[in-house]
Amino acid sequence: MPVFPTPELRRIISLLLYVCLLAVIFPRQASCANPPEDAYWQLLKSRYDASSENYAVALTEEFAIFRSLYPHSAKSDSLEDLAATVYEHQKNEAAAIASFLKVAFVYPSSPLIPQTKEGLKRLAESKKRGITAIFSDDNLALLKRHVLKVLDKGQTFPGGERGYLDWLLLLADARIDGLSRYLINECRHYLYHLNYDLQPARVCLIMGNMYRMEKKWRNALIAYRTAEVIKPYGDGVGEALLGAAEVYLRELKNYEMARRVYLEVIDKFPAELVAGSASVLISEVDEAEENYGQAVVQLEDTAKRFPFVEIRTECYGRIGRIYLDRLNNPQKSLEFYERLVSEFPGETRAAEVLIKIGGIHEEKTKNYADAVGAYRRIAELFPDSPLAPRYLYRAGELAEDKIKDDELARSVYRQLAENYPLTDFGEKASKKLR
Repeated sequence: MPVFPTPELRRIISLLLYVCLLAVIFPRQASCANPPEDAYWQLLKSRYDASSENYAVALTEEFAIFRSLYPHSAKSDSLEDLAATVYEHQKNEAAAIASFLKVAFVYPSSPLIPQTKEGLKRLAESKKRGITAIFSDDNLALLKRHVLKVLDKGQTFPGGERGYLDWLLLLADARIDGLSRYLINECRHYLYHLNYDLQPARVCLIMGNMYRMEKKWRNALIAYRTAEVIKPYGDGVGEALLGAAEVYLRELKNYEMARRVYLEVIDKFPAELVAGSASVLISEVDEAEENYGQAVVQLEDTAKRFPFVEIRTECYGRIGRIYLDRLNNPQKSLEFYERLVSEFPGETRAAEVLIKIGGIHEEKTKNYADAVGAYRRIAELFPDSPLAPRYLYRAGELAEDKIKDDELARSVYRQLAENYPLTDFGEKASKKLR
């Protein structure tokens, strides 16, 4: 008597037949999608050796693929070195310097370091000539000077995860337009291929800042908010949220969302500096909505609530500006500007405010004696400031032309000639005294 399989056994047999059929139709498909690392590398290297200039664009794209497929490859330092020379062929100095720097920062023990330093020196010393020099990137020039200083000092780097983060921060701080896309891709590689966990929220902050440089506002919002998703209270989360709020405020003009995110920062980091910054910036939302009185109230409350020097000086400075520019009340403006100088005479912000005080007395109150006093205080409080000679000379001019006090004018010019003899204004003062 024949034995028939049970329904459950029939289902198992059918599943096995289905799996076997898939194996026949799609043999080893998943493993064939990735090329063997050595073979792929040899292909790219052979194309580079044969004609790196002709293959420059193609190699740049393929290097990115290789980097994503094999993020921890032993050939990573060689890859970056080749990428740097390819960028040179493309006349992309910024990316070439960045890639050479990556070898130095991330792979400090690489045998390629000597030739990497030669490449950096070559690029850092190069200068554009003729009409192109007029349109050269000042930030790139600053990065080149930094590279030359590093080479002169013989500085070494920790390498690995720490070196990678330091390198990203350096390039982000340089704020070179041509490196925005490059940095976005490197941040993604750091987070999602290398799976590095050293300050990932700060890396998201860099991504958001680079998207803003590209004027891709919504991409920036996603990058900023990703910081909180990856590490809710990580280093950089507060700054990333401030960046998101700034996009809403300045680029998208969505004041409701800007205010909401600033309040979120205050709620999430109530005792930290970023909360004070968020509270200050809520006043900017008030200004954008033309609620100038509310903006002043917000800033006064912020100055009381957050004891940080940076926050209080910012509050007093903003209140002074609002009274002057928005509410047409120069006396109240002077009150807060003078309060800033009185409470924080050693802060560099005080020098800027003294210039404003002098300007208000010159243009609004016509109290030229107080203007002279404000300008002279710059030299008293900040004798090394490059602003001091200029405003001492202006004080002398006011004493001479407006107050008509020749003795006071000569006193100011003498002070200028004696303390700043080698400056243009010091020389002018000396001529006045003859």
